[in-house]
Amino acid sequence: MRRSRVWYLVYRVRNVAGPLASGMRLKTETDDPGTDRSTRAVERFERPIRFLPHFVLESFEAVAEGEGLVAYRAYLDRVMPTALAAIRGREDPRRPLLDSAAMAAEEIAPGEERWGVATWEAIDPRIDFFSITVTGLTNALQWRLPPGADVKAANGPNAALQQVLQSLRLDFWKPGDADLDRADQASIGFRGMFERMTLGARLLDDASRPGLNASTPEAGLERLGLGWGEQGIDKDMLEPDLGDDPEVPDWGSLRPLQTVIRKVLALPDAAARAAAVREVFGERGVRYLRDLAEAVGMPVDPEREAVRQEALERAGISAEDAAKAPLAAVVELIGPFESLSPSERREAAGRLFGEAGQHLEWLMREVQAARALATLEAIGLPLREVQRADALAAFESLETALMEQKDPGRLTEILQALFGSRGPALYRDASAVHEGIDHGWAFRYDL
Repeated sequence: MRRSRVWYLVYRVRNVAGPLASGMRLKTETDDPGTDRSTRAVERFERPIRFLPHFVLESFEAVAEGEGLVAYRAYLDRVMPTALAAIRGREDPRRPLLDSAAMAAEEIAPGEERWGVATWEAIDPRIDFFSITVTGLTNALQWRLPPGADVKAANGPNAALQQVLQSLRLDFWKPGDADLDRADQASIGFRGMFERMTLGARLLDDASRPGLNASTPEAGLERLGLGWGEQGIDKDMLEPDLGDDPEVPDWGSLRPLQTVIRKVLALPDAAARAAAVREVFGERGVRYLRDLAEAVGMPVDPEREAVRQEALERAGISAEDAAKAPLAAVVELIGPFESLSPSERREAAGRLFGEAGQHLEWLMREVQAARALATLEAIGLPLREVQRADALAAFESLETALMEQKDPGRLTEILQALFGSRGPALYRDASAVHEGIDHGWAFRYDL
């Protein structure tokens, strides 16, 4: 036996008597079976319904560095008899509460209602925004063609179609763990709330960077020829497109950082290169890039030397070239890290660069912030207006500024520059619906 934190949802389900729950069927005319079907009478009927509950608690909130803006987590409802008694004592000792197994054991008669509870264990305590999807309340279904389906004439009817069932989605938010007075309570949210808070918080974080680093990122990118121009922003400053599927992890891309370093190295003299690095990253970035360069060009212990030589060989760089142009070698050496998860990337960077490897994640984030600040300047959203707002107000300011964008392609590029590959999808969900706390039911279709 052990103590464990349990999340739970108490709910009521009812087999609604009357027209909403009844079915319609034709009356059988036994004395005249040849009666035209279109003229036959119909009758309503009611019947017991078996509720087979399936609860999934989902969160798309990124709660750790390196997870990007979206990190998918999902938890299935679990039957926990020992928790059930404690929940009932806390909620209402006089009311029976059924877990999902007991709820499905017997049919619900017309007009009958039951109270149930769904329970989850081992949920990441840092999650603030989550949704609970409930399958089993309706048998509504759709047939749809999955993305990229290859439909051929030789296939049978509906061969490529997927059958999806309708699920109820309930959105919630709860105070962070620092608010101990309310840390055990969750509140009903509204659709789009998570996305608005996520994008607004990202804007606030970006807006704070120049003050923390004593940097001028917009000027630095402009010096490097990477700021916004008539044709938009350099495509190499954007992350690869990951599509709309939130289950595909967004670990951030090193490609924009590589682009910035290459542009710095292409400047004609050392003074211009140093000025550009200070403008984009501040003094801290100057130190971090120097540490990475030294990790490539300076003597190291035999174990790291073997790792370094292997990496240089894979990149097609000789040891002499790496010693002459160590920062250029860094650009090529971090290329293979692109496909790694954050933990794998940190481990690989540590083996190759030693303690300097931990700087990569910070430098990557600074480039993202610099790109976002240049984008805010390009769309005419004053940085000061963002800095003095909270997360929701920052998003609303951005939403107002983006209303002037009439070109869908440019709008997509702006959102990618501000928030990365997930930006357009998150913004679409954030701005589509904002109904407040008393919103209607939201349904979706799942495989």
